[in-house]
Amino acid sequence: MSQKVQKYCNTNELSKTFGKYFVRPVYDEKFITTDELADFIQTQCTVKRSDCKAVLDELGAAFKHYFELGQKIKLDSIGIFKVGLSSACSDTIEGCTAALVKKTRINFAPETTAVLKGTVEVQRPMKINGEAVLVTTQQQVFSHPATMLRDVRFELTNDVNGSGIESGGSSSGGGGSDNSGDDEPRP
Repeated sequence: MSQKVQKYCNTNELSKTFGKYFVRPVYDEKFITTDELADFIQTQCTVKRSDCKAVLDELGAAFKHYFELGQKIKLDSIGIFKVGLSSACSDTIEGCTAALVKKTRINFAPETTAVLKGTVEVQRPMKINGEAVLVTTQQQVFSHPATMLRDVRFELTNDVNGSGIESGGSSSGGGGSDNSGDDEPRP
C-alpha cells in the first residue's frame, strides 16, 4: 500500500512559489473510527478488541486530565501532544490574565529520528592570537523524518477531473489548505 499524492499548482499570487507545481497528499473521504482502530490493533497483538476499544475510549479523558495539569503527553513511536492557545493582549501586566485566552487547540509534533544526510564545509570567523581568521570545519547535516512515515511509500494519482493537476483550494478529501498561502511546500 502507499499514500496517494496528487499534483498541485500554487495559485497564490503573493507566494514566491506562485505557478510552481508540488505534490500533496490525497485523503480518503472517510475517517478511521475508534472501533476500526481497535479492530486493527487486535490483529497486531494479543489484546482483545474490547480491551483496545476501552483504552482508546479513555484516551481522550486521560489527555484532558493531563492537559488540565499543564502537562505535555508523549506517546512513544507517535509523538508529543500539548495545549496551544491564542490570546488577546493587555497594555498592563495587571490586565494580563487567563481571561485573555481566545482560542485553544492541541498541538502535535510527530516523533522524529535524526538521519545523517552528509557533511558540508562551513567557514567561520575566529580570533586566534588576537588575529581574525577564517576557519573551515566539517559540519554534519541531518534530516528529521517522522518515525511513523519513515517507510511509507508515495504514489502519484490523478484527481477527480482526470487532469492530474489541482489548482488552489483544498486537496481531495478535505485535507485543509496545505501549500495555499505558504511560501514553500510542506513536506
